[in-house]
Amino acid sequence: MRECDLVMKGGITSGVVYPHAIVEIARAYRLRSIGGTSAGAIAAAVAAAAEYRRERSAGKNDFTGYDGIVAIADEIGRDMASLFQPAPKLKPLFDILMAASAAGIAGKPMAVMKAMLAAYRGRALTAAVLGLAVVVVGICRSDVSLAVLGIVAGIVLLVTAMGLALWRAVKADLPAHDFGICPGLTQKGNGKPALTDWLADRIDRVAGNLDPDGIAGDPLTIGQLADHGIEVATMTTDLSSGRPYQLPLKSDHHYFSRREFEALFPKRVVDYLVRGRAPLADVGPQLPADLYPLASGRDFPVLLVARMSLSFPGLISAVPLYRFDDLLPEGPGRSKVRRCLFSDGGISSNFPIHFFDSFLPSRPTFGITLSAWEEARHGDVRVELPSHPRQSTHLPVRTITGIGNALSSILNTAKDWQDTLQSLLPGYADRIVEIRLDESREGGMNLAMDESTIRQLGDYGRQAGRALVERFDFDEHRWLRAVSLMPKLEGALDGMATAYRAPPAGGGPIYETLLTDHTPRAYRNTQKWREEVLVPFVTALAGIGEKAADAQAADGAGSVRKGAVPSADSNLRLVAGADRAPVRKTSSSN
Repeated sequence: MRECDLVMKGGITSGVVYPHAIVEIARAYRLRSIGGTSAGAIAAAVAAAAEYRRERSAGKNDFTGYDGIVAIADEIGRDMASLFQPAPKLKPLFDILMAASAAGIAGKPMAVMKAMLAAYRGRALTAAVLGLAVVVVGICRSDVSLAVLGIVAGIVLLVTAMGLALWRAVKADLPAHDFGICPGLTQKGNGKPALTDWLADRIDRVAGNLDPDGIAGDPLTIGQLADHGIEVATMTTDLSSGRPYQLPLKSDHHYFSRREFEALFPKRVVDYLVRGRAPLADVGPQLPADLYPLASGRDFPVLLVARMSLSFPGLISAVPLYRFDDLLPEGPGRSKVRRCLFSDGGISSNFPIHFFDSFLPSRPTFGITLSAWEEARHGDVRVELPSHPRQSTHLPVRTITGIGNALSSILNTAKDWQDTLQSLLPGYADRIVEIRLDESREGGMNLAMDESTIRQLGDYGRQAGRALVERFDFDEHRWLRAVSLMPKLEGALDGMATAYRAPPAGGGPIYETLLTDHTPRAYRNTQKWREEVLVPFVTALAGIGEKAADAQAADGAGSVRKGAVPSADSNLRLVAGADRAPVRKTSSSN
């Protein structure tokens, strides 16, 4: 059976397109590496669980897990809104958000006003009574001006009372809940599971990770997937450190508060995370006393891979972790442990198509992206897989209207530009299927979508999966990847060869001499290693670069760059990876 990787874009409720797409792909391919962000992270976690169940079955043909994904799609279609359960203090804010989500553009102001009156009806009633009292006094005294004053005062009091209540919710209550209305756990009085409880159960049930009585115990882990050749990866954003992370975390530098995690994750998951681990000692009086080392690598739960990527600001609470801030000064009574808020992965990379990438792929990495549907531009075409390479000019031009639209465009450009341009490169665009959604009523923050809309989005996902299975040409893709890479590689070696044997500006040894004669302060190696390993390797690369430079300068087509190859807006260089594990000490070897 063929194999593939899969990456899915974030989009809050837009994720309902993914279940049927995953199942269609899984009928033709084994999923090896699955990734995504936010809603795409949920889909990636569940897909990895389904593939795990198939891979560990006797004939590696058990499709039960994928049937479970279809059931999940049907379940979401019936009642998606119940997954979003607000913390009690933030329920008024949630009700206002839901009212705005359910109303059309023209009806939003009235819907928000009605929701605010209902959410803060006690304050509204008090304001109305006070205003009415003044009106009654005015009527009794036959004083029209006093009656009018009562009406005006009532309205002013009403607006002020509701405004102050709303301001307090946003200013105080929302930060106290780590900037999310919904913590993810089932709230008291709700008969249906909330998002994190629901997801934890579905991951383990889809994976078949249950005891003989069908009860879920320890959560499915990265190590269990790895034992069957399956990888899952998502993005998260550490707002406190100002950087993204690729999940699962690979370092052991983070800690969690048991009390805080019990408000975000099912008890069985928290019990697994603390088992066999001792809390961090001597953290100081201003920090929680229940800080435990967070599992990493193989022990990292698949649930956390999804939930830590799914913390859409304002809607779903961020996940707090702790780590040492080694840039803080030492001193008695001063702890270097600081609290970090991990928020939505889409803040950093909403479509991490760079996941699982390699120079020359041995299997395709499919991508499913989401975009805005415009009738004038797209007609009735909602799903598209490009049949020809795209260019960086293949982007829609949208008019910027109003301050809100301008601010939204600034934010989206800042966070998405790299994913957008990466998706247009040769060897990328041909494996990315695009699903177009009507943003006014489909996906995104449309939390109140009806069943028919959700089913329609699921059908778009089914079409997207079939397009990848039926129309993608892997041999053509491999050819495109090779002829896209080689000119860039040749050019990079050309430049390296020039720099290798040229003296630096201002004087000094050339690299060929520096690599053997320099006495380094960091990353010291033996002279033998430098002379017998490092220099011969670099010299060989420089030799290839010199030949490439000569071929480029000569007449004829002897250079790869002179062939019929893509002229892609791309470069080869070292870039920091989101999966770069921080270290607290630098060690040397050799």
